[in-house]
Amino acid sequence: MVSHRATRSAAESRRRLSRLAGALLSALAIADAVSAQRIQATVDRNQTTLGRPIELTVRTWDVAGARPRLPDLSAFRAQAGPVGQQVSLVNNKMSASLSYTYYLTAREPGEFVIGPVSLEVEGETLETEPIRIRVLADDEAPAAEDDRDTFVTVSISEERPYVGQQVVYVWRFYRRVQVADAQLEEMSFGDLVAENLGDVREFRTTENGVEYLVNEIRKALFPQRPGPVVIPPSVLSFQVAVRSRRSRSVFDFGRVAMEPRSLRSRPLELEVLPLPPAPPGFRGLVGDFDIDASLARAQVAVGESATFAVTVSGRGNVQMIGPPELPELQGFKVYDDKPSSRIERAEGGLSGSKTFRSALVPLQPGETEVAPLRLVYFDPAAEEFRVKTTTALTLDVVPGEGREDLMLTESVAPTTGKVAVKILADDILPLHRGLRSLRPGGLDGWRAPVAALGFALPPLAVFALWLWARRESRFAQDRGLRRRQGALRVARRTLRDLAEDAEARHDPEILIERCSRCLRHYVGDKLDLEGSSLTTAEVEAALRETAATDATVRRVRELFDRLDAAQYGAASDRNLQRDRIVKNLDQLVTTLDAELSARRGRR
Repeated sequence: MVSHRATRSAAESRRRLSRLAGALLSALAIADAVSAQRIQATVDRNQTTLGRPIELTVRTWDVAGARPRLPDLSAFRAQAGPVGQQVSLVNNKMSASLSYTYYLTAREPGEFVIGPVSLEVEGETLETEPIRIRVLADDEAPAAEDDRDTFVTVSISEERPYVGQQVVYVWRFYRRVQVADAQLEEMSFGDLVAENLGDVREFRTTENGVEYLVNEIRKALFPQRPGPVVIPPSVLSFQVAVRSRRSRSVFDFGRVAMEPRSLRSRPLELEVLPLPPAPPGFRGLVGDFDIDASLARAQVAVGESATFAVTVSGRGNVQMIGPPELPELQGFKVYDDKPSSRIERAEGGLSGSKTFRSALVPLQPGETEVAPLRLVYFDPAAEEFRVKTTTALTLDVVPGEGREDLMLTESVAPTTGKVAVKILADDILPLHRGLRSLRPGGLDGWRAPVAALGFALPPLAVFALWLWARRESRFAQDRGLRRRQGALRVARRTLRDLAEDAEARHDPEILIERCSRCLRHYVGDKLDLEGSSLTTAEVEAALRETAATDATVRRVRELFDRLDAAQYGAASDRNLQRDRIVKNLDQLVTTLDAELSARRGRR
């Protein structure tokens, strides 16, 4: 019995050793195959959602001095990630590998193909296999756990508002992971007039049992015309902290990296309804309003003034509150004062009031009645026009105390035939009492230029203030004007700093990357676009819609191609006119700026 158990135990041991040997042989075969492979391209997922990047990793083995060339990635927003290096020992053979990481964010949902990545090695072109990617829209995306780390929601308070009715727009960014460098593209609301409802709010909330940190933006929107209106999506770009999906070293224990992401809100549709026929006195107020009138004094003397105040308050398009029509007041002079207003920007929308004051000066005594004032507005909740009126006010005008005689002289001897006069006071005194004042005068010496300067300074100051106010008004009306005007100055300052940067002069990769970024930011500022995410094709298409000549557009395209080839291509391309690249870029930016500015001047 013991001999039988020993024999069975020995057989099991031999089978285990056989399986272990087979596993080792398979691992060695796989290692040999990997070591024989020179380039490989992989992605972390083949299906993603719009705004969530795909991580493309290109690995090369034993190809010192060669860098892979990427295919056309115009369908994505591409951003270069970290470059890793690893050295391994397989079958007593040393192998060195490099890994290049790229983050690709699709511009729209659909099916895409990442073409082969090529590598030139010893006169031979090696290529990877194409990779198919599927990008889902927000409404098609599965509710995966990692996709709910960050998301954006938008909502409106009314989908079928009337013209002029206040609609509260709420944009929220939910996150439960660490984010950085968040940039929200400027929101566009088309024909809707938008008003801010306070600063950005930050608070914590719970969704489906999960706690999120939320950033909230609220806007009050006012439709201006009936019909369908679409609020376009807003785009938020940011960096999110993620743990590395793979270890590049035996000492790499879950290293945290920053991964770029972008979120796009869904478009919102409104059906704006027209207002019904308006009654007389309607001035465009839509919401819930009230009117009040008051007199500062119930009794006033002839020649004195009494302040008549009218206050219109409510919730809605309060910026449309205008002066009321005052009743005709016989026997009064009316002097209007500057109105005062107050606008409150709360979560529920705009509210406020506006007060109009007038000074009533009676010319004759008697009792006068100030007739009630009417306020006509449209109430969207009741879907009808409403009229509010003030109460009638009575002003009692009493006679004045009489006219006061101005006694400047007094008779000294009234009983005599001649009247002696004693002066009690001087009313108007002469300015000059001597003949010397009749001689022609002038300014001699240093007084003349000082006087001229004193006369010239006030109009010059007024003119300077007018120019400044006109400039600020243009900036307020055209928010991209400041970027366009400062585009060339910013680009030249960047190039000047780059030429003096010792690190950029000795490292061609830094020089090329900064030159590419400088040119993209210049084009973005000049054309009021997001320059950091522009592709070469987008830059060319945008410039062809301007007054830039075809020759200049070709130069810009060629320079972009050379910079991209130097940045993502082989190492030999990196030295292409490296010493003159900053000078050539400065000349190109100057030429392009002159052509674009000439076009705007003709406008």
